[in-house]
Amino acid sequence: MGNKLDILNDYQVAQRKATELSHICTKLHCDGRTQHLQATYDEKLKRIETKRDNLGVILEAINAAED
Repeated sequence: MGNKLDILNDYQVAQRKATELSHICTKLHCDGRTQHLQATYDEKLKRIETKRDNLGVILEAINAAED
């Protein structure tokens, strides 16, 4: 069960990071002077969203196995 809790925690952390980066990306889109930062944050957001999605799939599989 410890592994599930670790994965759930990682998922929640990834979710918070994705939300935070999404807000930052939104702010950067409003300021044309920060295009280089915008590209960097967009890439980080994609990586975190992918990690979050992968962790979500793992959590679903664990829950299905427990049922």
